[in-house]
Amino acid sequence: MANQNLGKSINEGKLVDADEGHELILQALTANGVDCLFFCGGTDNYMFMESVKKFEVLDGPHPRLLTCLHESAAMNAAYGYFMVSGRPQVVMLHVDNGTLNAGGAWTNFWHGNAGTVVIAGRASWTTQGELPGSRDFPIAYMQEIYDQGSIIRQYVKWDFELRTIKNAGLVTQRAFRIAATEPCGAVYLTLPRELMVEKLEGGKGLVYSQENFAPAVSPQGDMEALREAAKLLVEAKHPVVSVKRMGRHPQAVATLVALAEKLALPVIHNDTIYLNFPFNHPLVVPSGPLTGTADRSYIENADVILYIDQDVPWLPNVCCPPAGCRIITLDTDPVKLAMPMWDYPVHLPITCDSAKAIPVLTELAGEFITVERRKAFHARMKEMEARAQANEKERTAAVEKAGKADSISPVWLGACVNQIVDGETIVVQGLARGVTPGPSTLPGHYFGIPASSLGWALPAGLGAKLAAPDKTVISASGDGSFIFDNPEACLWMARRYKIPTLHIITNNIRYSAVSDAVHRYYPDGYCVKGKDFNGADLSPAVDFTRVAQACGAYAEKVTQPAELPGALQRGLAAVRSGQAAVLDVIMA
Repeated sequence: MANQNLGKSINEGKLVDADEGHELILQALTANGVDCLFFCGGTDNYMFMESVKKFEVLDGPHPRLLTCLHESAAMNAAYGYFMVSGRPQVVMLHVDNGTLNAGGAWTNFWHGNAGTVVIAGRASWTTQGELPGSRDFPIAYMQEIYDQGSIIRQYVKWDFELRTIKNAGLVTQRAFRIAATEPCGAVYLTLPRELMVEKLEGGKGLVYSQENFAPAVSPQGDMEALREAAKLLVEAKHPVVSVKRMGRHPQAVATLVALAEKLALPVIHNDTIYLNFPFNHPLVVPSGPLTGTADRSYIENADVILYIDQDVPWLPNVCCPPAGCRIITLDTDPVKLAMPMWDYPVHLPITCDSAKAIPVLTELAGEFITVERRKAFHARMKEMEARAQANEKERTAAVEKAGKADSISPVWLGACVNQIVDGETIVVQGLARGVTPGPSTLPGHYFGIPASSLGWALPAGLGAKLAAPDKTVISASGDGSFIFDNPEACLWMARRYKIPTLHIITNNIRYSAVSDAVHRYYPDGYCVKGKDFNGADLSPAVDFTRVAQACGAYAEKVTQPAELPGALQRGLAAVRSGQAAVLDVIMA
């Protein structure tokens, strides 16, 4: 049978209607499945408002344009959309200023591996009216810098300035391919103004198929290396697993449970930015002070450690594995090429997609299991189950005591929040004390701040709600973080576009990380003795309820433990009626 495609090139694009350059870019975004265009407007990108409206009136497919009143809010909302859907969306920024104003959001994308295409305008090249789009505002002279991409080059996977509208479709495909290839991340594309308003010949332009420009397929991992890892884990007397980002693939959680149960492996759920392992499972290592989060003894006594998508395995000046311990890593970047200094010993670094490698590792382990080892696994599981039961008794007693206290503690807040979380609830947590996964939290439904830039939780929650409109979204951040969240911008956006979420402020009227550091390093210092923490003390407290109400949200201040369950229910009721809600929870 003759090939019907003879005479055609695989590189041939599809002709689409586009009178000007910006319309072609919009068509290319639509071809890549973009649902949301998080838009920060300026005199360099105003034309996209016109093209979106044009396609809307003409009933053509197009992304939803969402006006964002702050660049950080736009970026983190796009992050939230990606973390739930796995599909890169688009943020549109205003030249160099908007790029700078996105601020610390760039580092969240870099360390959180969130795929997003960030588009920024560029000041016009021409000044004398030589081309449409030539400079006609004095500010354009101040907006041109020598290398706009250099502003964020250390935080993106790729940056590029479009040089001709003729290959805009191909450039767009490259942007999406790179953003969606593991490890995912932000890419940055600058669009000169002249190209955006350039007339296209015949009112047509070329866009390209996603199928022909697919992201790279991540590897399963070298079989012999995985076999060696399986042997080490089976024969280990004191193994432990530590995991951080594997839960970005929700289906991987069940495979890790299968591996852990097969070999009775204790699992440290470290730096929780995803749900990687059920928190009520007996193999979960109890919470405590490791590098801040887990029982140190598991690391200090280990003879084999399996790190899965983990960036900071331990802090050498806090705790360290013993001499002779064998270290295995499963990671898309097991030697952390993106980090200038990363000095952890690893004996078996395996480049892989952990979601693909873990089932293979589990199967290979069967080759080395003996009767003796099976008995050892059984004994270790019994020990972990007994410890889990004891921990659960302690937790239950602590919750009961917290409910009778004079002030709201993280323990009580966490217990109350987990009472309202079900399988249809997404939790987005930005350094909010006490808000942790609970028994009803499902894989793909819990997310934590990926790096150190505050201002993430509230806008990421909005992005999550946009990606999963039928889910209930609860976000949470501290009072200091909430100020960084740009609440006016976010709550205005929630009201205008009907994106109701419940946001909880864990309000201790201070930057606790900063004041805690003073306590730690200067326990007998002047701040501690004088009880004066100027620099971290946030009193007088902001009335966040009035801020939220001014933006159209339901808001309530909660000061007593007994008030909290009812307040959470009232907040949820507001959300279910279509109104955003904010609870300002005053904590001890």
